[in-house]
Amino acid sequence: MKKLASAGKQKQVELSPIHDFAAKLRQPGILPRLQEYVRWQAAWRKARGEGQSLDALLESAPDQAPLSINLDVTTACNYRCDHCVDFDILNKNIRYEHEKLKDSLSQLAARGLKSVIIIGGGEPTLYPGFEDVVRHLKALGVNIGVVTNGSRLDKILEVADVLEKDDWVRLSLDSGSNETFVRMHKPRQKKVTLDWICEQVRPIKEKNPNFTLGFSYIIVWKDCEANDAKIVENIAEIELAARRAKDAGFDYISFKPFLTRAERNNAEIVELARDDDAVDPIMAEIRRRVDEAKKLADERFRVIESTNLKVLENGTYRNYTDQPRNCHMQFFRQVLSPLGLYNCPVYRHVPQAQIGEKHAYADSDSLRETQKSTLRLIEEFDAREECKEVTCLYNHVNWFIEELIAHPEKLDALEASPDRGDYFL
Repeated sequence: MKKLASAGKQKQVELSPIHDFAAKLRQPGILPRLQEYVRWQAAWRKARGEGQSLDALLESAPDQAPLSINLDVTTACNYRCDHCVDFDILNKNIRYEHEKLKDSLSQLAARGLKSVIIIGGGEPTLYPGFEDVVRHLKALGVNIGVVTNGSRLDKILEVADVLEKDDWVRLSLDSGSNETFVRMHKPRQKKVTLDWICEQVRPIKEKNPNFTLGFSYIIVWKDCEANDAKIVENIAEIELAARRAKDAGFDYISFKPFLTRAERNNAEIVELARDDDAVDPIMAEIRRRVDEAKKLADERFRVIESTNLKVLENGTYRNYTDQPRNCHMQFFRQVLSPLGLYNCPVYRHVPQAQIGEKHAYADSDSLRETQKSTLRLIEEFDAREECKEVTCLYNHVNWFIEELIAHPEKLDALEASPDRGDYFL
């Protein structure tokens, strides 16, 4: 198996454009922020070699906020999905102070926040202040994505008027039939079926056709387990789901593999034993069905395969577990949750990944301390060990930044990438 990542010089060919984070960080409006971070890290490594402490250098650290955050607005959920990777943190009755949350977003936007993905934890549309948060972010000029289970699309309809072409909403549906949908997601309300959700798509698109609306499908195969339960297999409904998504008016359907959590540190991982006799027929069946689904693609409707699915199929997913010691992306992308501020979506609510508390960005003083805490965690969190089982989509960009820190003279020759207005990380 050819190692693609460890030298940090070869681009991982499986990366889709939305996962080419090195190119995103080289966009003209972002490149100076990358350069400032690299120069500071290079200076810190030199100072460390001379015996200086990190605390002595933190006052000169970059005064930047993350470029992108995942925002968990609530832990509340009205589904009981067996396959939920956040099963252990749902319905904890832990909340933000709403105005402090808005203050945090204002502070972040003033220091360079460009995008927010409103996601789980729980189901974001259940948060009483959901509409207020969306409208507040749009007033700040921030691009937003929303990941929802589809049970409260009336809330999406309410905010559709402020969404723009670079914004998106993605529904986690994972099925092609009502029966499989209900078995997988176990909605608490009987009226919530796949039919019922899909019927609400066209009115949203008619109100505002400019933003992207997607159908997300996690592929589950035989013997997948999570939360001490067998998960409902759905390979046979891949084509049916694609047809349903197109007919309902979605802009795309995306296919991704089932994730579980590592026993050692609770990280989200792709877990698949490379027993060819067992795995190859499964992957061949997934490939056949995804290829059939792709025949439905046209100028209006896309069929997307996630990077994780591609590397799982071709066996290169282990390359993405070869991490550098420092995860630099936690400087540019974080997770803000009612449970606290964390360094990665893989580690929401994991203690060793916590940067600060839920209102860590609520005012300028706490923001500055959180910037320092971020840099401390970059130094203390050993990704080689903590993430050695994680098929990390940030693997390539972390090695790319490592190379620049080792050779900061390359910054002057670093060319900007085309500006595509995509700041989601």
